[in-house]
Amino acid sequence: MSSPAASPKSVTAFGADTCLHWPRWALVLVAFGVYLTLRGYHSLDGDQAYRLPLMLHMHDPLLYAADPFVRSFDAFNPHQGYLLVLDGLSGLIGLGAALFVIYSCVFIVTCYSINTMVRAVWPRAGQAAGVVAVALILIAKAGNIGTNHLFEAELLDRLIGFALGWLAFSQVIANPERGRLVAAGAIGLAQWIHPTLGLQLGLVLAISWFAWPLVRGRTAIGFRVAAGGAAMLACALAPGVWQSLAQSHTLFEGLTTSEFRLLSIELQGPQHMLPHLWSSPQWLAWAGYFVLATLALARAGEASILETQDAGTAARARFALMLGIVLIWLGVSWVAVEPLGSVSATVFQPFRMASVARGLALVALSARVFRLASRGDTIGRVRAAVLVVGLGASDWAFVIATAFELAAALGDARWPRGRFAAVPAWTVLGYGFFFLSRHDTASGHGPLLVAVTTALVIPWKRVALSFTGRAPSSGRVTRALLISWATPITALIVGCWITCVAETLQTSDRRTPRWLYAVATHCRFAAIPNDDTERIALWCRSNTPLDAVFLGPPGPKTFRLWSRRALVCNRAASPYHARGLNDWARRYRDIVNFKGTMNELVATYVQSRHQLEHRYLDRSDDDLARLATRQGAGYVIADIGPADQPRGGKTSRLERLHFEGEWAVFRVRASKANPPANPRLSTSQKPRGRTEG
Repeated sequence: MSSPAASPKSVTAFGADTCLHWPRWALVLVAFGVYLTLRGYHSLDGDQAYRLPLMLHMHDPLLYAADPFVRSFDAFNPHQGYLLVLDGLSGLIGLGAALFVIYSCVFIVTCYSINTMVRAVWPRAGQAAGVVAVALILIAKAGNIGTNHLFEAELLDRLIGFALGWLAFSQVIANPERGRLVAAGAIGLAQWIHPTLGLQLGLVLAISWFAWPLVRGRTAIGFRVAAGGAAMLACALAPGVWQSLAQSHTLFEGLTTSEFRLLSIELQGPQHMLPHLWSSPQWLAWAGYFVLATLALARAGEASILETQDAGTAARARFALMLGIVLIWLGVSWVAVEPLGSVSATVFQPFRMASVARGLALVALSARVFRLASRGDTIGRVRAAVLVVGLGASDWAFVIATAFELAAALGDARWPRGRFAAVPAWTVLGYGFFFLSRHDTASGHGPLLVAVTTALVIPWKRVALSFTGRAPSSGRVTRALLISWATPITALIVGCWITCVAETLQTSDRRTPRWLYAVATHCRFAAIPNDDTERIALWCRSNTPLDAVFLGPPGPKTFRLWSRRALVCNRAASPYHARGLNDWARRYRDIVNFKGTMNELVATYVQSRHQLEHRYLDRSDDDLARLATRQGAGYVIADIGPADQPRGGKTSRLERLHFEGEWAVFRVRASKANPPANPRLSTSQKPRGRTEG
């Protein structure tokens, strides 16, 4: 985070005359520690719960050998590049360490890329605005159409893809001729890690290479440089495109177009693909990004720290044109997905670029937020605080923050330096608090009220001066690092201790206080179970055969990963290609005991998913045993049952082995008509803990 005018190891944080002389590595580490402290680190959960079993099976084919979901990826696997990277590193340092090492690299690359882009677009304010932009990227939650966050608290293949995309865009915006090779390599790697996201990022960059020379008087890019950049990009994308085309024939094979749309789009993941499902506050908040970005770019020539005609003019033109291309991409995608109803365009998930558009808008906004915070007046500090907090509070809160900023800008234009300039802004903010208290289910007025109070009460100038003026001592840097990393380090120590105690006692985790688990799972570096599903899954890993197949409720995501055992069906973990989808839908219908058509299933699922999936728990013991036999499972995960008639009685076909909280694991007893689907427990795998019998 350096500048030509500053020391290579210092950052100007509050303006040209006040410098924050902190080492760059310290700034990154402090930012990372603060992020982990506030947001946590959530490994072995969410999307990882059905990505990682694919890697574990790749490493050991005996794991999940009979799992329908895992084996469906033998035919079509878009995650292969990501899994190969993770498998190679985890083989050297272990899975948990590999996840965090890659996650740390993604964080560093994201910070570097966003800062580089800001320094290019806003040269005079870039050193400080880069820090602001990174903070905005990490905070941003509002306007999340497409449900892909800019940065998340767990490692995902799309998070790696976004980081590589930021790296590519920052290089060509800052220095197109020198950065085009790095940009092409980053896009090629992104496509290998996440094929659809990498290809979309590549297409945006390719269109930019064609568009920039058309206005070369503003972008300072000629046709020769653009042709070279486009050629490098094509070479980088070619292997990934060829690999995707080699698998593409299996994607739609086995279902009609209408059936595939029904299963893959309307049932599997409509929240990612269908714009009409996104709420009005989401759309309004998303639009707020570009209203503010337009305001920032339109005022780029005002007299202040922002520049007129300088080294940032061409970079700003390239940046603005790329942002426009992304917005046009999203408009065309909406036409293809909604009015035209194209299945191919929909499963391509083009609205991932909505997150890229938000990130670019925050780069444009960062200099404005910095200017407001540093100009010295009260209303400026309040405006900056409201924008930042509204961005992370809720959709409606950010809509109010956008309206507040527009009103303030209107007041500045109508009464420059006048006593009435702030009246429209305070009026809008007052009404905004009233509106949020009545309409915002996320209670966004609370964080905004805290932001306004903090901006009015805390002497920010004194705080700023305490961090500027001279280089910090090594002791001060050390204290900042210790404070920012206190919670993550504590979580790591507690997690290691809990793991050692669990391995020593070989008992349930109930002996350990709950608050220690809360600390360890806030930043989950070790495999510490966080709920009853994960606890009972760990028991099954230790006490059932490797080839055991389980039937369980379709809702919980983590049982397959934590148990390392095959699961016949899970709602969140569904295949991508037609044949796998067809098998998954058949199993899902059988598990939720739905007798209607597939169209009726989708309609029921959308209206009342939880009631639909509760049908699994309403089944009797014998019904669950017959269902398990049909699905090829020898073990069942279900609720314990009512106190007066618990599941797994002596006459039941389910034999209860163990329970954790609301869940119990049962073995299907053999009958003459239905032999057991899996071998019984061996004597060396005798159940421990709260075991029945």
